Amino acid sequence: MNELLPYEARYSGQASDAPATWGQQAFRDGLSRYAGTGWNRNVAVVAPLPEGTTLPGALELLAHVTSRHEGLRTEVYESPEGLRQRVRGAGTLAVGRIEGAAPADTAREAARLRALPLGTGGLPPFAASVAGPAGRPRALVLAFSHLVVDASSVRTVLDGLARPSSEPAPQPREQAAREAGELVRTGQRAAATWAREAGDTAFPFAVPRAGADRSHVVQTALTSAPAAVRLKEMSAGLGADASAVLLAATAVALAAPLALDRLPLQVVTSNRHRAHARDYVGVLAQFGPLTARLDPDTGFEDTVRQVARRAMSAYNSALWAPAGLAQALTATGRSLDEVLGTTYTFNDIRAADFPPVLDHPAEPDPGRDHCLHDLPHWPYQGGRCAIAVVGGARVLQFALRADTRYVAPELTARLLPAIDAVLRRVHEKGGSIRIGALGEGL
Repeated sequence: MNELLPYEARYSGQASDAPATWGQQAFRDGLSRYAGTGWNRNVAVVAPLPEGTTLPGALELLAHVTSRHEGLRTEVYESPEGLRQRVRGAGTLAVGRIEGAAPADTAREAARLRALPLGTGGLPPFAASVAGPAGRPRALVLAFSHLVVDASSVRTVLDGLARPSSEPAPQPREQAAREAGELVRTGQRAAATWAREAGDTAFPFAVPRAGADRSHVVQTALTSAPAAVRLKEMSAGLGADASAVLLAATAVALAAPLALDRLPLQVVTSNRHRAHARDYVGVLAQFGPLTARLDPDTGFEDTVRQVARRAMSAYNSALWAPAGLAQALTATGRSLDEVLGTTYTFNDIRAADFPPVLDHPAEPDPGRDHCLHDLPHWPYQGGRCAIAVVGGARVLQFALRADTRYVAPELTARLLPAIDAVLRRVHEKGGSIRIGALGEGL
């Protein structure tokens, strides 16, 4: 535990109060839906500091990013008018200090900060500690509430620490104003796509399993270096985006044991590609709907192409207001909880330069193709069955989170090895291998 007196980083800025953005509303909705299943509300990272950084220099970096990005000093709260965002004005950020900067030291501090109820009860949504001997900081340990940032926002903050900028940055209150104006039709189109995709879809995790009387959440991760090589070679051979290959592989691995030929997915996208999103620190990640059609007689290569086409529609339908989406789904006889709460989620967050946020080894066991580890903390979006992919060209990590009230324990044990098996079989047999053959024995 951090027992040393904190430092202070003095930030500037104006106080404001505005409606919550759609992204903030969606994350709060997810927190309320999965509050009883242990979803971790913060993301924590360790950011190394350049050699020669002084303590005043490290505190100045923290003050700069906190001043520049209102999201780091925003409280999301309930009001009679609905969910709102309150931005703190000028003030000070209490910065903790730990003597050691070894991985074990920073990991302990990251775990401590991750457990704080950031963004609630008067606590700021952003916490930081300086790691290293007094006067010679080696790293910053940072934690962010998911209510005000997503993974792409964390990358933006880290970029701002490495390359500070004085240019004005877009702010969440400005995003809320755009969503009340020019983006209204964007949200309406997204909601219409969701309603169309939901239609008569059968959701595999809609009702509790017979005999499952209480919630138990399984969180595991599979780490594989060969899988990274296979993915790279397969993507080049198929002429396909690696994300589409991963989507198709995970769809086959999940649909085969469930005997489904039409699998409803929700794909997480950051919406970072949209206009005015450069340097934006705030929640831009939302779900887009994607129904994968898995004909057993169709080759894997054709399935990848189909998934890639449908993924474009999913990405274009991932900016919506929860209230608008609820209204659109109700008109089709569905509910927000029924659709968002029961659809399998896929989150591709591969980036070689993104600091590790998973609390398990980032290397496979020596001499093994892959290894499985328990995952103590879940730093991504909630769901009854969810998979996130991290890593890069050298190693892949697949993280699984599943609620066994709805997802059979035997499926949770098989799912990550099944994804690895699909990638291996396609790599060995080629992209023309049939989906039916891929699914055998999974």
